[in-house]
Amino acid sequence: MKLTILERPTALTAQDFAARLDHELKELKGELNVSTTLEGFSPNGWAQINITGEDTEIMSELITNKFAIAHRELREIEPQGDYGAEIIGPNAKGLRFDLGIDTRNLDCLIPSSNLNAQLADGKALPLRQVVENYCLYSGMRVGVRVQDKSNHVLEAWLSDGFVDTIRDWVALGLDRIQVFECFRKEAELAVLKEHLTRDVVRIDSTTLTIQSIVCKLGTDAVGLIPKLGRILRKQPLKPFQPKKITSRCRPW
Repeated sequence: MKLTILERPTALTAQDFAARLDHELKELKGELNVSTTLEGFSPNGWAQINITGEDTEIMSELITNKFAIAHRELREIEPQGDYGAEIIGPNAKGLRFDLGIDTRNLDCLIPSSNLNAQLADGKALPLRQVVENYCLYSGMRVGVRVQDKSNHVLEAWLSDGFVDTIRDWVALGLDRIQVFECFRKEAELAVLKEHLTRDVVRIDSTTLTIQSIVCKLGTDAVGLIPKLGRILRKQPLKPFQPKKITSRCRPW
């Protein structure tokens, strides 16, 4: 069985990507009678995994639950369906995203009006402000719910599940540092080298190459970024700050 997942190397992670993915798959496998192989990448860079063995179906489900699955053809996408996606970046109309579809003629978009309805209580905030406050930068993994599709445009909302995740992060009240183009081990090593273990609760992996460093209560994410940046010199570091979100966007 072959699966294409929404994980792909960046310029910073390309060298070690295969080894890191293999490690994650071995941990996921456990005692299952199955083997997994990274066979290559789709035309737009998504990792393609081949699964063989008696427990192929079980392993396939585990992979599907851990990694979002790339949908390579538009016909696989159903109206009102929920899908994993990766943010490409903003344009004049909203936030573009990628589902893994292998076509250059399809624009996948979360309109600014949808983002403001879900993340700003309907206020007409500039898209840049929404992106910055919620760390919706290029490469970020999100869930989307399809609103409408045609041959050239696919519009969506953020999925209820992703909005619930945002709500949980804000309700927790702890700052986070979103580290892009970074493996978990690198983020852990940076925290240790800068002696920040007293300032950090844990590190959550959003994807294989995006880490979410959860700060302890009272610790300011912006204050830690220069320290972590001494080790993670090339990786983009972005603050997620619940207090700013509730004051600038919506109370949640």
